[in-house]
Amino acid sequence: MFWGFSHLIPSLLGGSHVLADSEPGGPLWLLPHIDVTPETLFTIPGINFPVTNTLIGAYVAMIIVATLFVAATRKMNIIPKGLQNFVEWATSLLMDFCEEVAGKEWGRRVFPLIGTIFFLVLFSNWFEVIPGVDTLGTPEPGVHPVLGIFLVGNDSNKLTPWIRPPSSDLNFTLTLALISVIITQIYGFRTLGFFHHVGKYISFRDPIQFFVGILEAISEFFRIISFSFRLFGNVFAGDVLLVVLGTLLPFVGPTIFYPLELFVGFIQAFVFAALTLVFISLAVTPHGGEHGEAETAHS
Repeated sequence: MFWGFSHLIPSLLGGSHVLADSEPGGPLWLLPHIDVTPETLFTIPGINFPVTNTLIGAYVAMIIVATLFVAATRKMNIIPKGLQNFVEWATSLLMDFCEEVAGKEWGRRVFPLIGTIFFLVLFSNWFEVIPGVDTLGTPEPGVHPVLGIFLVGNDSNKLTPWIRPPSSDLNFTLTLALISVIITQIYGFRTLGFFHHVGKYISFRDPIQFFVGILEAISEFFRIISFSFRLFGNVFAGDVLLVVLGTLLPFVGPTIFYPLELFVGFIQAFVFAALTLVFISLAVTPHGGEHGEAETAHS
């Protein structure tokens, strides 16, 4: 186990120009390398599938979400208390929001999907405030840790983190965006029927509807872009901010921004889930119709 030393000691112990690695006047630590792409930890033999630190983070986030709900529902009481009470309160608020946006029937139908997206994205975003994320990892070859675990001086930024926030990886956010858009289309086809749903995008009734259909089709593509880059940009920027502040002003710098990053992480998770809910609600509604007409036509 190795730590980036800049996140562990206060600058009062020597500032940024203290003896390190036997180099008089050398820096105690350096600014970390900022890389958009995740680092590959190892490759699965046989299929040559690279396992990155953000992929590990995504699986850890899924385990946390699953463990939270299993623990909350393992011994349920008629009068909820403790963790069960908190989880029921959070899910009931989300359920009420789904019913308010999509109607009672459709809100209950899509609630499992919306709830899964919200909590998965939420915990993926909040990874950046967990101690050890981005700072625990494997040193590069030729690095000599101090006391066997600390990296200081010119070696302080030669570290491959074992875990990074999943949402700071564009592959993760792009995958979620594709899942959101594809499921939205599936709901549209199943509810309205193939030709009715396709008619939203291809219509030869008049030039205006034809032009509107083209815009609708183009908007589906841009939804993927906006979904993925909005989430990725906000979380990656916050992660970089905390890492850099942890280098320049250990302990104090990141701590000041933890509440802000928790708030931003929550807002981004809510926005992602809410937009998915809105797009599904629009997909199952024919032009000029309501949910009830869609269900009648489908039946």
